Amino acid sequence: MIVSLELENWKSHSKSAFSFSRGTNILLGRMGSGKSSVLDALCFALYGTFPRMSRRDQTVEQLVSMGSGAPYARVALEFERDGKKYSIERRAGKKSSDAEVRLDGKLVQKGPKQVTEFVSSALGVDYELFTRAIYSEQNRIDYLLSLNPRSRKQEIDWLLGLGQFDSAREAAQAVAGKLTEQSELFGAEAQPEKLAQAERKIAEIGAQKSEKDSVIATLSKQAGEIRKKMQERETALAVLEKSKAAWKLEQAECERQKGALARLKKETEGRKKPAAGELGLFALERKNRETVLFAARKQGRETQAWLSAMKSEIAVLESRMKTAEARQKRKSELEEKARKLSGNRSREEIEREIAELKSRIEELETRHANLHAEAGELAKAVEALSGRHGKCPVCDSELPGGKAEEISREKLNRIKTGREAGKNLAEEIAAGKKSLAQLGKNLSELSLCLAEMEGIASEVADASLMQKQLAEKTTLAKNSEAKAEKCEKENAALEAGLDEARKRHEQAERDSKLFEELGAAAARLSACEERLAKMDFSEPAYEIARRAAEEMRLSCAKADADMKGEEKQLKLLLDMLALEQGAIAALKQKRELSAKYSEASSSMAIYKNGLAAVQTELRSLLVDEINQALFEIWPAVYPYSDYGGTKLEAGEKDYRLLLQKNGEWMEVDSVASGGERACLCLALRIAFATVLTPDISWLILDEPTHNLDSEAVALLSEAIQRKIPSIVEQTFVITHDSALGEGVGGAVFVLERDKGKNEASKVEKIS
Repeated sequence: MIVSLELENWKSHSKSAFSFSRGTNILLGRMGSGKSSVLDALCFALYGTFPRMSRRDQTVEQLVSMGSGAPYARVALEFERDGKKYSIERRAGKKSSDAEVRLDGKLVQKGPKQVTEFVSSALGVDYELFTRAIYSEQNRIDYLLSLNPRSRKQEIDWLLGLGQFDSAREAAQAVAGKLTEQSELFGAEAQPEKLAQAERKIAEIGAQKSEKDSVIATLSKQAGEIRKKMQERETALAVLEKSKAAWKLEQAECERQKGALARLKKETEGRKKPAAGELGLFALERKNRETVLFAARKQGRETQAWLSAMKSEIAVLESRMKTAEARQKRKSELEEKARKLSGNRSREEIEREIAELKSRIEELETRHANLHAEAGELAKAVEALSGRHGKCPVCDSELPGGKAEEISREKLNRIKTGREAGKNLAEEIAAGKKSLAQLGKNLSELSLCLAEMEGIASEVADASLMQKQLAEKTTLAKNSEAKAEKCEKENAALEAGLDEARKRHEQAERDSKLFEELGAAAARLSACEERLAKMDFSEPAYEIARRAAEEMRLSCAKADADMKGEEKQLKLLLDMLALEQGAIAALKQKRELSAKYSEASSSMAIYKNGLAAVQTELRSLLVDEINQALFEIWPAVYPYSDYGGTKLEAGEKDYRLLLQKNGEWMEVDSVASGGERACLCLALRIAFATVLTPDISWLILDEPTHNLDSEAVALLSEAIQRKIPSIVEQTFVITHDSALGEGVGGAVFVLERDKGKNEASKVEKIS
C-alpha cells in the first residue's frame, strides 16, 4: 500500500503532502489545480519518469516550480509491502538529479538508475508494466470502445504485452525475405558452366607459365656471364680513375701555386724588403712613444679627477649657501611671529600671567560655590518657615504674628541678590578661562618658535665661513681647468707622433711578411711540378678503358631489361592465374552461401510461425484469465441485472467486447449505453491490473468521467465508492466531478489554485 507522498517545488506545488489510506483515494479539483501532477509525481518517485516525460512532452526543467528559484524539485514516497516499509526520495533539477531508497529506515540504494532497478525488483513490476496495467492516463477510461478494430487490437495487445510479438514476427518475415533474395542471387552467380570455363582458363595459363620459366632461366645465365665481365672491366677502370684523380689534384695544385706566386710578385712590385735590424728600430720607437703617451695620459686623468672633486665640493658649498639663506629668511619670519605671540613680553612674564589668572579663576570658583551653598541654605529656611506655623526653625520658639513672613521675605531677597552675584561670577570665570586658554595656546606656539630659532642660529652662523671657502675653491678650480686643457693639447701631439710610428712599424712588418711568402710560394711551386713529373698517367689509355667498361654496362643493362620484361610477363600470368583461382573459390563460396541462406530462410519462416503460435497461445491464456477476472469483477462494478456478464473475445483482426443479456452474447457497440460502457471499461481496467500485476493491488484513474453522460457518471461513482475497494486494495482517482468524492470510504483531497495569478496549488484533506 502507498502510505504517503510529499511534493516540494514540483510543477504547481510549492510544498504539498498526502497521507493515503486503503480503498479509494480521491484527488478533487478544477482543471489546472495540480491534480494530475500528483500522479505524475507518484510515478516519478517509483520509476524516475512518467508517461508525458517518457514521450518528452515535459522536460526535467519543467518539473521545477516556475518562479520558485529552487535548483531542483523533490518528491518523497512511502509504501508498504510484505510487512516492510520502503521510503523513496528523488530530486530532479537542470544541473543534477539524485535519488535514494530506504528499507525500514536504512539506506539500501542510491542513484536514479539504481533506485529504479531496486523498486522494480521490490514490486515485481517495471515501469512499462506499471503504465500498461495500473496507470490509466487522463481521459482514457473509455478510449478502448472509441477505437477502430485494428487500433483496438494494437492497443489491447500493448496492454497485455503482446505487441512485441507482432514486431518480432514482422522482423522475422522481413529477414526471411532478405535471406531468400540472397540465396537466389548467389545461386544465379554460381552456375556449373562458369566453374568449368574458369578451370579451362587456369590450364592454359599454366602452360604459358612453364614456357616463360624456361626463357627466364636462359636469360638469367647469360646476364650472369655479362655481369662478371663488366665487374672485371670496372675494377680496372677504378684503378685508372684513382690515378686520374690524383693526377688532376696535383695538376690543380700546380696551377694554384702558379697563381699565388704571380699574385705575390705583383704585390711586391715597387716595394723594398726591409733591411736587417730596421724592423726592430721601428718597434723600439713605437714602444718609447707609447710609454711617454701613457705617462701623459695618467697625469691628465689625475688632473681631471682632482678638478671633478673640486667642482663637487663647490656644488655642495653653493647648495649649503642657498640653504643658509633660506634658513635666515625663516629665522626672520619666526622672530616676527614670536613678537606677535608674546606682545613684547618674555616667556617668564607670560607664565606668571597664566599662574595669576589660574589663581584668580580658582578664587572666583570658590566664591561662586559659597554663594550656591548659601542660596541652598536660605531656600531650606524659607521652606521651613512656611510649614512650621509661626515657630522659629532654629530654636522652635513661638514667633509673634507676621514675624515669619518678614524673615521669609528677607531670606528671599538674599537669595535673589546671591543669584545675581553668582551669575556675574560665572560670566567672569568663563571670560577668565577663555583668556587662560588663549594664553596657553600662545605660550605653546611661542615655545615652538624659539626652539626652531635656536636650531637655525647655528646654521646661519656658518654662512660667512662657507662664502670664504667657496671663493678659494673656485680659484683653485679655474687653475686646474687651465692645466687640464694644456694636458689635452700635449696628449694630442703625442698621440699623432705615436700614430705615425705605429704606421711605419706595421708597414715594415707587412713588407717583411710579403717577401717571406713570395719565397715560400716559389718553393711550393717547384716541389709540386716535380711531383707531377713523376706521376705515371696516360689520358688515352684511360679513355680506352672507360669506353670498354661503358659498353659492358650497356650489355648488362640490356640483359637485365630483357629478363625483367620476361619476369613482368610471368608476373602478369601469375596474377591472371590467381584471379582465376580466386574466381573459382568465389564461385564455390557463393554456391555454399546460396545453400546456407536458403537454409536460414527456412529456419526464419519456422521461427515466424512459432512466434505466431506462441502469441496466439499466450493471448488465449491471458484472455481466459481476464475473462475469469471479469466474471468476478462485473457484478461488483455493474449494479443492475439486465447484463449478466461481460467478456473479451480475441479474433483474427480484432478484440471483441461482449455483454451477456438473456443468455446471449452481444457486441457492446450495438447495445450498451454510456453508463454500461463506462462500467465495462472500468471492469476491463481492473481486470488488466489484477491479471498483469497480481502481487500489488493498485489502480490509478485520471479523469475517468471525461465525455461520460450523467448516467455513466452515476454508475462509475457507485462503482468507485462502493465496489472497487472490495476488489482492489488501493485506488487513486483524479477528478473534477465532486460526485465521485461523495461517500468515499478512503481519503478525499481537495486541490485549489488560481492559475491566472500563477499561484501554488493548495491541498486540503476533507475525509
